[in-house]
Amino acid sequence: MTNKGISIDIWRFAASFLVVAIHISPFENIDGEFDFFLTAVLGRTAVPLFLMITGYYTLHKASENKKSLISYTVKILKLYLFCILFYLPINFYMGIKGFDPENPSNFFLSVLKDIFINGTFYHLWYFPALFLGLWTAYFLIKRTGKKTGLAIVCLLYIIGLFGDGYYGFIKGNDVIKGFYDALFNVSDYTRNGLFYAPVFLYMGYLIKRAGKKGTYDFMYAFLLFLLMSAEGIILHRSGMQRHTAMYLFLVPLMYFLFRALIFQSGSENRKLRNMASDVYIFHPFLIVAVRFFSKLTGTEKIMVENNLLLYIIVCLLSVGTGLLCDILRRLRKSNVTPFRKPPSP
Repeated sequence: MTNKGISIDIWRFAASFLVVAIHISPFENIDGEFDFFLTAVLGRTAVPLFLMITGYYTLHKASENKKSLISYTVKILKLYLFCILFYLPINFYMGIKGFDPENPSNFFLSVLKDIFINGTFYHLWYFPALFLGLWTAYFLIKRTGKKTGLAIVCLLYIIGLFGDGYYGFIKGNDVIKGFYDALFNVSDYTRNGLFYAPVFLYMGYLIKRAGKKGTYDFMYAFLLFLLMSAEGIILHRSGMQRHTAMYLFLVPLMYFLFRALIFQSGSENRKLRNMASDVYIFHPFLIVAVRFFSKLTGTEKIMVENNLLLYIIVCLLSVGTGLLCDILRRLRKSNVTPFRKPPSP
């Protein structure tokens, strides 16, 4: 990778604000169709980008040294544990989902399902999906050839597709619908670590292994984005979608888009990489905080009911939180805390 061009971490940072948009729908009250395009079409490129970056760097190392994957997994699990604990008070504040004092066993199973599959807060699904997707892709890398592995992850994605964007096609078939209903008893969505994450992680790995870019990657990506936009609008207007995370054209789009971005990418920017993670992790907390503050101050009409203003406020607060986290990380690395005198030189 050259030192010229825009760092992939800048794209990752920009994509994190698309995730914020998905959870706020900033233009919903202004233009519903544009908001759908922003959040349910363009916004759906964000998480695949995160996954492909991980596949590009982590799976390539793991294919040569399994210890690096174990180390990365431990790091992710620690971060996920922090997120579970951090969002626990909000879980209580918003009400404990599925709690029935007369049937505690169902509640216990629901908690396990949330921890290991769905995530304990609506954006935390990413961590169990990343964990399962990484190990699924790693197993395929080690046990199958590249073409076979790619075929398997694509097949898994297609299975997931009919539980997501193409759900309307299987509604009339009781047998197939019964299969997906059984899946939804285990996982709320097919956008998870088995059907969704592996294909993007695996493609990131394959692009790293190939080590070359195509001449027309940006052009192919643009054309495929147009096709995915048309696909999304058609599925939306026809009422086919159970969820909006998975599209048929999303996979080839991300392949060419990522290849175009990564091979013109400049030097890594660790600060922006960390801030992208901070925006992703903390923005739901900030949404709740702004809503709570506006309720206390009687400014709900201004700050909450105006989705675009809410989006801008949450984005600014997310950046501020990221900067604060960066300061704390630097203090920790230098063995200094805000409440302790720095060591003498």
